[in-house]
Amino acid sequence: MTATRTSRAKRIQMKQRIPFSTTLWIILLVWSVLYPAPTRAEQTVFIPKIMVQTTYDDNVLFKDTGDLELRLTPSMKLKYRAEDWELTGGGKAVLFRYEDLTEYDRENYDIWFKGSKELNERFQLKLDASYDYNHTFVEELAQSGTQSTTSLRRRYSMSPGISWNVSEKDRLSITIPLSATRYAGKTNPDSTERGSLVTWSHGLNNQRTALLAQGSYNHYDYDRTNGDTRQDVYNLMGGFSYRPTELLEFVGYGGLGYANSIATVDGGTDKTASDIYPSFDISGTYAREKWKFTLGADRMISPSIYGESTTRARVRASSEYAFTERLTASFEGAFYTLETEGLVAETEKQTFSLRPTIQYKWTKDAVIRLEYKHTSIENRISHNTDQQNRIALRFEYSYPTFF
Repeated sequence: MTATRTSRAKRIQMKQRIPFSTTLWIILLVWSVLYPAPTRAEQTVFIPKIMVQTTYDDNVLFKDTGDLELRLTPSMKLKYRAEDWELTGGGKAVLFRYEDLTEYDRENYDIWFKGSKELNERFQLKLDASYDYNHTFVEELAQSGTQSTTSLRRRYSMSPGISWNVSEKDRLSITIPLSATRYAGKTNPDSTERGSLVTWSHGLNNQRTALLAQGSYNHYDYDRTNGDTRQDVYNLMGGFSYRPTELLEFVGYGGLGYANSIATVDGGTDKTASDIYPSFDISGTYAREKWKFTLGADRMISPSIYGESTTRARVRASSEYAFTERLTASFEGAFYTLETEGLVAETEKQTFSLRPTIQYKWTKDAVIRLEYKHTSIENRISHNTDQQNRIALRFEYSYPTFF
């Protein structure tokens, strides 16, 4: 009983802290006071955009039924640039409508902001902030390759940072990522993340190679219905970037991480776990006049919907070929693996997807695109496999306006 009351008291104390949205507005207010809008901008760009997509999905939300989906996405972007600082912001709404499965109709919203300020030749301040209102499914499938229920959630994120040009060859960057995810129901646990990221680069004399180092710390809190999960994740990696020609570029990190976790259970026994794991993040790009090829792979611990963080590994490849200035074809392929430590949920999944696309630039600002996407998700514990096929026709139109 004592452990139960203590755990519940901790969760109540967490919920009584200053809301994340309040903290976000305070920092944005401080930013606006420190860096008020100048009387004249060197360039201001406003870009309204509309996207209309109709899709046939043979397995909507992996519910074993097909339907016709209509997706409408109006969006806008505003970019304001002055001599020593820059502000960019925007937002979009995504409306999903189905011909028969109207119970899955929904709307997602996204608002974001980016700002940078050069204090002098050596120091630069940065601030990224965003607010997402979505229904989990599309976002989780894209980020981690996992299927989820359509649970309404709100996500607040902010990343203030500073960059320091220590010398002509050395650069040091510090970022403090903060985020909070709140669900409307009790299907998934609320979570909060805070941490720090330090990156250092040193350019070599050949001006083609740079040595890289990166260290990070992240603390995750999950507020479950029957307890809490707290995880501390440390990661240290080293690597290099190499660009031998204008056509080829490679960036690679590799190192080790350490995760320490505790999951409290109301009326039960707490669970603890610690693990040392290999981590990496590599990418390469090769481009020619008419085509481009990109390959990337990474392995990290990342937040999840399961009440504990997951170990996620991804391999992604993409290519693009321009037949003419107007007509292009592209291909994307991805392979994900996802697993948890089993503190709260036993999860082990494997996802494969491929997406060929053909795109025609009708005018300078109008694009028509036809694409097909296949997704296969295997549960490695139950050995069940879910598959989805989508064929979509998309129309996009933007109207950039310069001031």
